[in-house]
Amino acid sequence: MKKILTLYLTAFLIIAAPCFAEITIGTSVDMAIIPFQLILNEDTEPSYFGGPEKEAVIMGAGAGRNASSQGIRARLDLRASYENIIGMRTRIQARTDGVAIEDYLQAWWRPFPWMQIDAGRFLNDRLRGQINDQDERMHAYTVRMYDADGIFTRFRTHWNGQAGLMLSITPKENLFFGAMLYDLMPFANASAPGTVYNSSPDLITQNAEVWHRIQVAAAYTIPNVGTVRVQYFGAKPHVGINIVTDEIINETVTELASYAIPVFNITSARVEAAFAFTGISGLTIDVGGKIPIPFKNWEESPPDIFEKIDESLLDPVYRAYKSGLVWQAPYHVALGARYKYDAFEIAGRLDAKFGGSLKGHVTGVYFAPELNLHIWPSWEFSFGRLILNFGFEWIGISYDNNGNIIGSGTPAALSGGYRIGAGLSIQKTIINNCYVKGGIGYRFAGTVNGMQEKAVLTIPLYVEYSF
Repeated sequence: MKKILTLYLTAFLIIAAPCFAEITIGTSVDMAIIPFQLILNEDTEPSYFGGPEKEAVIMGAGAGRNASSQGIRARLDLRASYENIIGMRTRIQARTDGVAIEDYLQAWWRPFPWMQIDAGRFLNDRLRGQINDQDERMHAYTVRMYDADGIFTRFRTHWNGQAGLMLSITPKENLFFGAMLYDLMPFANASAPGTVYNSSPDLITQNAEVWHRIQVAAAYTIPNVGTVRVQYFGAKPHVGINIVTDEIINETVTELASYAIPVFNITSARVEAAFAFTGISGLTIDVGGKIPIPFKNWEESPPDIFEKIDESLLDPVYRAYKSGLVWQAPYHVALGARYKYDAFEIAGRLDAKFGGSLKGHVTGVYFAPELNLHIWPSWEFSFGRLILNFGFEWIGISYDNNGNIIGSGTPAALSGGYRIGAGLSIQKTIINNCYVKGGIGYRFAGTVNGMQEKAVLTIPLYVEYSF
């Protein structure tokens, strides 16, 4: 892999230098080090029947990337363009688990000043949501938060696949249209890796339903007010099943009992709308909503609509839920705001998911609503930027058409719960394009769906350098 990337870089410089008027090279290194983490384990019962008791206090350490589960990384970003007509970009990333092309392996062309065509692997965030505290949390605690896509989904070529094709049009000032085909797979046969495209239909089955994977958006900026965005995000209807299983001992410690609760993760096409208000100096308010499109008639759909992780376990569930159901993924509404005045800034984000269900002739399941709140004020001082962060997540109850809690009578009954976390950090710019950040965060112990979650104290350190 390293030899391939070296050859790629050499070829890039040889080809781009004489052909392009503008060539830029940038590098960056970012890492989050956790020299100390303390986990207070209030649930010391055995994790399985006859197993050992769990430790009450666990200490550990780790290293990774800011606001991510990925490892430490260094990146090399290469760009070349000719008079803003044609260009290319690539980003090579080195992590502890290997060296590879990251989010960009892209070529673009502007046949007209108002039109651009992009191909390859890339991101386009011009319409994406603007309020996101991922960088402020820096692993300080683990209360979940939806990222900027929760307000309005970015253009991204590679959610699951390899590349995409995008058309951008700006027919007049402040008006934008964009259309993308995403997750385009290589022309190869999944059952025979390395087989190249040779016009056989068997070799392009991975792209047979590419027309499901289309994203079309429009935006208009109202001068001195804000930007309106709408889009259709296409996706093949899909239901993933996660079976929650465990073994328990009853109160008399004389009988072993087991349970299995199906939890559904629904993917469907959706319509999104958002409005970013920027009409007041220093203030940004971004609100968005997602309306998933329900789907039904399983007999008319491909049999792999279920993701069968375990055939023997899921086949009975598959047969029970296959016919006569209408699947509705949860609606999602998000509100984000940021206000900056002099050295003080405060931002917040509120997300709500609700309305998810599956309904049949005699069967019905209503998925738990969710509420997620984050607030992070900050101040600029001579010694650095001081950042506070508070997060709260509430999960409601999942119940059936008779009003019964799903999994009622088991420890993992889907009866909801909440998570709370808080953090404090200081960010300091050392030299241009280099800063360090350190802090402390704490997630409180709680109970979610009948299961005890641990209290976690984390002391992270984050460093980023780029030029």
